[in-house]
Amino acid sequence: MLFGCGAGSGSSTKNDDKTITVLVESGSPAEALANETASKFEEETGYKVNIDAVAYSGMYDKISTEIKAKQATHDVATLDFVWLAAFKDAIEPIENADTSDFLPTLAESGTIDGKLLGYPMWVNCKVLIYRKDLIPENKVPKTWDEYKSLASELSKDGMYGTTVFGSGSDAVCSFLDFASQAGADGLVLGKDGKCNLTDQPYADALNFMIENSKADYTSGDALATAATESQELFTNGKVAMQLNWSHQYPAAVAIMGKDKVGVAPMIAGSAGVGATTGPWYECVMKNSKHSDIAKQYVKFMYDHNADYMNLTLKIAGRKSVYEDAAKVEGNEHTVAVLDTLSQPQSQPRPMVKNWPQIEEVLVGVVESTLGGADVNKALSDASTKIDAINSGN
Repeated sequence: MLFGCGAGSGSSTKNDDKTITVLVESGSPAEALANETASKFEEETGYKVNIDAVAYSGMYDKISTEIKAKQATHDVATLDFVWLAAFKDAIEPIENADTSDFLPTLAESGTIDGKLLGYPMWVNCKVLIYRKDLIPENKVPKTWDEYKSLASELSKDGMYGTTVFGSGSDAVCSFLDFASQAGADGLVLGKDGKCNLTDQPYADALNFMIENSKADYTSGDALATAATESQELFTNGKVAMQLNWSHQYPAAVAIMGKDKVGVAPMIAGSAGVGATTGPWYECVMKNSKHSDIAKQYVKFMYDHNADYMNLTLKIAGRKSVYEDAAKVEGNEHTVAVLDTLSQPQSQPRPMVKNWPQIEEVLVGVVESTLGGADVNKALSDASTKIDAINSGN
């Protein structure tokens, strides 16, 4: 009912000359901060902020519908960066933005055709979260081999060493994390725009996942495991370490206590540390009737980026915010994220409008190979499918 009220209020005030409407994901940090800062923005500008909170699954369709109708129901939209390519022609670029305080990779992943499409709200990547009471600092793994060895050593007395993400989009992100670490140059698509899944780093990544999933030091069925399931196993004392999204660290500390939970940067493959990112951007819609105010709003929210650290997930989009947060006990994950994203092999997913279809293909690759399919054949078949998808861009 709360979500319905948010959507309904958008239609009733869309013609108000002193109101801007902002699309956010319901239940997200964006919704929480938009609500917290709305009165302050109105005080500064005289414009009310109408917040339209929509479930993630409905956001893409909602923006698509209004773009096709050439009606800007929303002046500002908070967007998953994988949607930016699809909506680029309907987004007003940010001119003369100072990107020097963007976290690593965020200027790149928010820019298409040389145009910055929004201010970053937050970014997430996977880091190593581990049982600090079981793993001394000098034994925290830094490489694939150290990770496997320690996982095997810790698997005893009803506890597994680690987990493998084999389900859905989390599995795809893990696959691309490992491919980055193995040396992938441009995730999924190379510099020529062609699918590069047949390059060796992708086979290495899948074989690493398969090896771990078959080992007796991993828990349960990898094909039924993603971030939520892994976190539950960890906080229930069933797993000694996990490669999970950084926001799971403060969540684990809240449940288990600071003495039991540690965090470190992502592990390294043959090419070094690397991770794929999951940023969100605040964007001005091109058909907004209040474009100047909408531009003020996205900059206003960027200026309030530090406030995200006061919310549940404790993730943000600015280097200075992460550096300041790191000084506060309980925010140690910010250091791990900064270290991880600063590495050359950390990179965003490709900026293509058909990413949802490509991701479906990649989900099939991971799930089929973890289930026993031939790695090289699966990658070759997927490469053919992805090139066919992209030929229709």
